[in-house]
Amino acid sequence: MIQMKHLMITAFGAVLLAPNLLFPLMKTEADLENRENRTLAPFPSVSWENIDSLPADIELYINDHAAFRNRFLSLNSSLNLALFDHADSREVIKGKDGWYFYAAGSSVEDFLGVNRFSPEELSAITEKFLAAQAYFEQRGVRFLVLIAPNKEGIYREFLPDGFTSPDGPTRRGELIQAVSNRIPGLIADPSAYFMENRDYQWYFKTDTHWNDAAGFVAAQMLIEMAGGSPVSVQDIQVEYIPGKYGDLASLFHMPVSLADDSSASIRGYYDELPSEFSDPAGDGNIVRYTTPDSPDPRRIAIYRDSFGVALAPALCKYFRFADFYHRQACDCSLLEENRPDIVVYEVVERNLDQILLDLGRLMGE
Repeated sequence: MIQMKHLMITAFGAVLLAPNLLFPLMKTEADLENRENRTLAPFPSVSWENIDSLPADIELYINDHAAFRNRFLSLNSSLNLALFDHADSREVIKGKDGWYFYAAGSSVEDFLGVNRFSPEELSAITEKFLAAQAYFEQRGVRFLVLIAPNKEGIYREFLPDGFTSPDGPTRRGELIQAVSNRIPGLIADPSAYFMENRDYQWYFKTDTHWNDAAGFVAAQMLIEMAGGSPVSVQDIQVEYIPGKYGDLASLFHMPVSLADDSSASIRGYYDELPSEFSDPAGDGNIVRYTTPDSPDPRRIAIYRDSFGVALAPALCKYFRFADFYHRQACDCSLLEENRPDIVVYEVVERNLDQILLDLGRLMGE
């Protein structure tokens, strides 16, 4: 009886240890990838200062770095999709035909039109845009605004059946109308173009963002508003390359094999012009492009969120100098060091609450 008990304990221990013993021999690159939109817990340092939190910190590390963790999470995701037709994350909505949508932030509320700005808020934002326009005009700089629409509004037909379009306006629509009434020609809004031209896929299926084809269309709107010569997306080549694994897929550990998505590649737009790329900090937050033979000798600066990345392939070729500043890393002094001819403030619809803060930062307030 005692021998059997010892045997069972030994077998149980072997089962627990087996994954960790086999992992060094069987691991692949997929096992080592961080597919989550967060930093995994590091191994904690040991000191008297953190002795009380050390057990919890070690548990966090083990949970984030367990052997074959990605495979088990992907298996769980596969089962949820197959058995319950459900994406196992409170931040992800499973739509139709392989489309997924963002449930966090204000994306759903934006689509449903239940979080509209008050008249006072609309007035305050409009006045801030007027102040920003005056601020840059005094410095001889053209100021433009790009509001990137949420994916949910553009591809509403792929939302689950329970989501219906609002009867009234959305806060994006009301804001654009209010600002445009006071400052015509300030805001670029590509949403109508995306809705009317369905021969192209403008957003990723498994990601919250638009792709480079959409970025090209938005960039051409900005070029035209800045007095340049735009090119229609129909006059270039857009190639869709399969294999995209987006941020929404990462959120619920979707198996790569189930991610039926693609990236858009732009060809035929000043491909012959070489560009120099600079990323001083190496983190992508502040990057500069220089294209000596570009058709437009001006410098454009883009104050951006993550949607601004897709503007780069077009803007960096058209303008001689194109500087991209992520909103979390931008300091208005940078615009003094590399004084632009054009400043673009880009913000995605779900981040409209940040406008007052962003514009204040741009003006050094």
